[in-house]
Amino acid sequence: MENIEIEKLLKGWIRTQHLICLSNQFIFETVDQTALEKFEHCIMLLGGQIRSITAIGNWPMGPRRSFKILRAIALIPSSNSKSLVIYWAKRGSITTRYHEIT
Repeated sequence: MENIEIEKLLKGWIRTQHLICLSNQFIFETVDQTALEKFEHCIMLLGGQIRSITAIGNWPMGPRRSFKILRAIALIPSSNSKSLVIYWAKRGSITTRYHEIT
């Protein structure tokens, strides 16, 4: 996966409020395990590291069904994250789409 593809994927998650920037950390929340794995892969390719992954709540999907909300906190070196931080400042949100649950 090239840096352009990685950045495109991360920017998509910023637009859909799955990924936010807080100080020097990137916080990714999802109910999809495969999306979490893709996020981990992208972070590693950018020279970053995942600091933690935790289940932070349940997203209701009907009367008797819910999905776990997974939160990953990552650090990316500032040289590789500058364009993402600028993009997040222009197009991102200060909360994720799951903020009401957590």
